[in-house]
Amino acid sequence: MKDFFVKHKRKLLFSTVIIVIIALFTTAGLTGSNVIENKSVDDIPTCCAPTGKVVAKGIDVSKYQGDIDFDKVKNDGYSFVIIRVGTSQGGKDSTFEKNYKNARKAGLDVGCYYYTYALNASAAKQEAKEVLRYIKGKTFDYPVFFDFEFHDLLLYKRVDENTNMINTFCKFIKRGGYYPGVYTSNSIYRNYIDNRTLGNKWDFWVASYIDNTPFSSKFSKSFSIWQYSSNGVVSGINARVDLNVAYVDYPKIISEFNHEYQKYS
Repeated sequence: MKDFFVKHKRKLLFSTVIIVIIALFTTAGLTGSNVIENKSVDDIPTCCAPTGKVVAKGIDVSKYQGDIDFDKVKNDGYSFVIIRVGTSQGGKDSTFEKNYKNARKAGLDVGCYYYTYALNASAAKQEAKEVLRYIKGKTFDYPVFFDFEFHDLLLYKRVDENTNMINTFCKFIKRGGYYPGVYTSNSIYRNYIDNRTLGNKWDFWVASYIDNTPFSSKFSKSFSIWQYSSNGVVSGINARVDLNVAYVDYPKIISEFNHEYQKYS
């Protein structure tokens, strides 16, 4: 027997190698379809296609609306509220915590926004860090919006820098575990940013009061939320308030985002 193995050593080794290779390819064929692609948080989609139809009606508020009875707001037909977190010049909005708590208690869907005074991407990143500190531990059904309307940004058509600022803020918020978005005016969207690039990355909440009927089709297929009035009258609020319509189902979209984030974060 020993002489047989010595005599046929090369053939046996060759046969063993062939068997191992076949086994490896067979295993790969069986399990390859189950291998999860190596993704990161950056790969999670954060740009949705508007439905073209009004999905929900909402308002956005800050300290300027004073004390708010959110139960009355909801009973008046509004299902979501976007609350100002603060600004880099004024810090956290003095009513943010109270508005968040009371809106949640009333059963409203909640998002938030932060008014930027940043003039470059580095400052925008610092603002994003501040926002994440302010909202730590909170959950949202609507995006965390970068409010991009500071007048100094419009002194020059700094399209590249403005675009870079928006990308920087939104990426940082996304990596922090929240679905980001951008608030701005229709004029800024058209003239002061690279909307072709940004429109394929982030959702936009756009203000335009030229046609203030919420069922107009003018913006329904371009933006996720349209702020159609800054002069609204809503039960439970003793001040004028911005009125909005959403064209996407954000509670569902953000629930899916949160699920994906847990997988790839």
